[in-house]
Amino acid sequence: MNARLQAPPQEAAALVAGPPLPLPDGTPLRGWVVTGVLGQGGFGIVYRAEEVGGGAAVAIKEFLPAQLAARREDGSLGPVAASGADTYAAGLAAFVEEARLLARVRHPALVEVIDAWEAQGTAYMAMPLYEGPTLERVIAGHPDGLDEATLREIAAPLLGALGALHAAGVVHRDVSPDNVILRPDAGAVLLDLGAARREIGDRVRATTVMLKAGYAPIEQYAHDPDCPVGPWSDVYALGAVLHHAACGESPPPSALRVMRDTRVALAQRCPERIGPQFSAAIDAAMALRPEDRPASATAFRERLGLPLDPFEAARAAAVDATEHDGSERRRVERRAADRSRARRILGLTVATVAMVAVLAVSVGMWLVAEPPNAPSDLPVDERAATLLPPDPAAGPTSAAPPKPVPPKPATLRLAVSPWAEVWVDGSKRAVTPPTMSIPLNPGERRIELRNPGGETVVRRLDVKAGQTIELGHRFAAPEKR
Repeated sequence: MNARLQAPPQEAAALVAGPPLPLPDGTPLRGWVVTGVLGQGGFGIVYRAEEVGGGAAVAIKEFLPAQLAARREDGSLGPVAASGADTYAAGLAAFVEEARLLARVRHPALVEVIDAWEAQGTAYMAMPLYEGPTLERVIAGHPDGLDEATLREIAAPLLGALGALHAAGVVHRDVSPDNVILRPDAGAVLLDLGAARREIGDRVRATTVMLKAGYAPIEQYAHDPDCPVGPWSDVYALGAVLHHAACGESPPPSALRVMRDTRVALAQRCPERIGPQFSAAIDAAMALRPEDRPASATAFRERLGLPLDPFEAARAAAVDATEHDGSERRRVERRAADRSRARRILGLTVATVAMVAVLAVSVGMWLVAEPPNAPSDLPVDERAATLLPPDPAAGPTSAAPPKPVPPKPATLRLAVSPWAEVWVDGSKRAVTPPTMSIPLNPGERRIELRNPGGETVVRRLDVKAGQTIELGHRFAAPEKR
C-alpha cells in the first residue's frame, strides 16, 4: 500500500492548493452517486449517496486527513508533502482495517459497514444512513440533564455494542456523545472507532488529536504496559458520557483529575432524577484507577441494573447449544478413542512379551559364547563406570557450568508535578502520572523528564542492582492568559 501512496509523479494530476474540498454532488462512488455532505471532521468526510438507478440512500465516509491530504484536479487524494506520505499511508491502512472489522463484528447498536474499498488514492466505507440526532445535540437541548429512564434506554444498546467489540478482541477507545446517534424508533447506535485518527496521532505525537477530553481514561494518555488499555477503558468513557447526559456538564479530563479531582459524584449532583444504584454504577465506572472500575461491559451492565442484552442472550444460547453438541460429539469420540487405545495396548502387550522372550534367548547365547573373564576394550575402572550409577560421594566429574543469573533490576520512583514524559537513555519509557515507578537495568543511565512548561531535567544515575532510587521535580505551572 505504501508504494501507491508516495508523492505523485510529475505527470500525475496536480494537487489543488488549500484544504481538501468535498467531492461535488453527482460524483460516482462504487454503485452510488454523491448527493450531499452530511458532516466533515479533521480525518474524514461523510457524504450522503444514492444507489445508481434509484434505491435506499447510504452514508459514505471518505478517508480525508485535512492536515496531511490534498485533493488533485481529478478528484483523487494524496499526501500534501512527501514528508507526510508514511503517516498518510499508516492512517489509510488503519481506516481500511477498521472498515473490515466493522464489517465483521455485527450488533444492532454498532454501525454497520455495507461495503469498503480503496480508490483514488484513498479509501471509502458505505454505511446505512442512520436518521436521528447525535447524543451531543440531545444533551445540548437538555442543559439540566436527562432522567434515569432515558439514560437506561441509551446505555443498554451501547453496552451491547461494546460487548460485541470486546468479544472480538477490540477496544473502541472513542466513546463520546458525538459518536452516538439516537434513532427515534430503533435506539442508540455507536459510530466509528476513529482508528485512522489514533494512528496519525501516534505518529505525530499529538495526544490532543487522538483523545477527547472528559471521556478518555487516564490509561489512554500514557502508552505504558503497566497501565494497559482494555474493556475497562470503554467502561470509563461510557460512564463519562452518561455522567454528562445526566447532569448536562462534561466531566473534567482524567489527566487533570489525577492531579486534583474536582469531579462531583453523580449521586450528589442530581439525586432527584437518578437513582442511587444507577448513579453509584456510573461513579464506579469513572474511577481513575482501572482496577476500581467494572472490568467489562457486562459487569457495568450488572452494576447499572440493566437486563441482559437480547443480542448477547441469543449469542450465549447459540454458544451453549454448540457446546452441548460438542460435548456429545466429544463423548462419542472419547469412547471410540478408548476402544482404539485398548486395542493398541493389547497389541503392545503381545509385542512386549515377544521382545522379552527374544532378549532372554539372546542373553543366554551371549553368556555361553563369552567366558566370564574375557578381556574388554575398556579399562576396568572405565568399564565399571559405564555399568554403575555415579557415586554421590565422589562429586561431579564434568558438571555443566551454571547459568548466569541476571542482575535484579533497580526501581526508579517518580514524584513529578504536574506531569512529565520519562525518557531513559534516549527512549520514552512512561508518562507520570499515571506511572509512578519504572524498572531500571543496572549501569550508567541517563534520565530525562520532559514537560513543555519548563526545561528538560536531565539526571545521570549509576544504577545498582536491586536498589530503589527516588527522583522528584516540580515544573512551573503554565501562565494564565
